Amino acid sequence: MSETNQAGALKSRQSNILFIVGLVAAALFIVGHALDLYWLRMVVKPIPVLLMAVWVYLLPGKKTYQWAIITGLLLSMLGDILLEASSATFIFGLVAFLLGHVAYIVAFTRDSRQLFPWRALLAYGYGIIIFILFATKGDLGDMMIPILLYVIIITTMLWRAASRVGVAAISAFSAKAGLIGAILFTFSDTLIAMNMFVWALPQPWTRFTIIITYWLGQLGIMLSARQAE
Repeated sequence: MSETNQAGALKSRQSNILFIVGLVAAALFIVGHALDLYWLRMVVKPIPVLLMAVWVYLLPGKKTYQWAIITGLLLSMLGDILLEASSATFIFGLVAFLLGHVAYIVAFTRDSRQLFPWRALLAYGYGIIIFILFATKGDLGDMMIPILLYVIIITTMLWRAASRVGVAAISAFSAKAGLIGAILFTFSDTLIAMNMFVWALPQPWTRFTIIITYWLGQLGIMLSARQAE
């Protein structure tokens, strides 16, 4: 077997191991939620996103894009821990995720700085509608400004992910994976905020939908690093 084939086989085995371990951790987290096992949730929740960061780290020839994605994943992992720990650490988890989105913005502007005004209008228009809904129908209280800042940052991340699609110099796979990931991540965060501040959504399905769309969103963003420059 040639060195190239050996390297490819090793990479494939590493990816399979990371995927299987991450999938088991995700399943255990869902079990922990279903059975209300706090210790199990705390142990396994960070693992899927941590393994995504490891996967990107193992990519050859990493550049600014990949390092920014790794940073965003690790900050998200920290946010996972802080959000799950207690209500007292929620604001710190919010900050960790906000910084994670900033890291993703850095990645998405690395290879495309075109403005695409209509895409910006769609992303920010969604953010405006959602924030007005939260502010008028919900009870944000002291969280008004932090939530507003978070909405601005995540919709900027969504806009910049969309602004990579169709750019000739960017791999179509990378651009589409990043956009799908950004959309799912935004949807997951929207459900979290809606459930916390506006309406009590049906449980446990809402919790499961939130975490599954979150992981799938992170997976899409992770995969966007594979063919990005």
